[in-house]
Amino acid sequence: MSNRGGDTTEQQLMEMMEQMNKQFKKMDLRFVAIDKKFDSMDKRFDAIDKRFVGIDNRFDEMDQRFNKMDLRFDSVESKINSLQETVENNATEFRSHFRHIEEKLNYHDRMFEFVSEELSGKRQ
Repeated sequence: MSNRGGDTTEQQLMEMMEQMNKQFKKMDLRFVAIDKKFDSMDKRFDAIDKRFVGIDNRFDEMDQRFNKMDLRFDSVESKINSLQETVENNATEFRSHFRHIEEKLNYHDRMFEFVSEELSGKRQ
């Protein structure tokens, strides 16, 4: 009897081991499926990362362009300020020059009147 009882216990242990092996195989298949899903997710995230890198590069390029435009606008603003100063200086200089010409014309006008009066005998 001890042999038969041992056979049953051994057989039960073998069956339990067989069931455990089947469960481990099922778990292994599940882990393989999960690994595949993670690999797929990794590929998707890599693609998203590449897109973000591309977007990031575009933003960097735009920043550089805006910086160049800022420099150009600063240069244009500086040139406009210089031109405005030149125009204001020229206007002041022209006013002074025109005053001088006006004074000379007034002087010549008075001289013509004087000479005219002298010649016409109105002055004595």
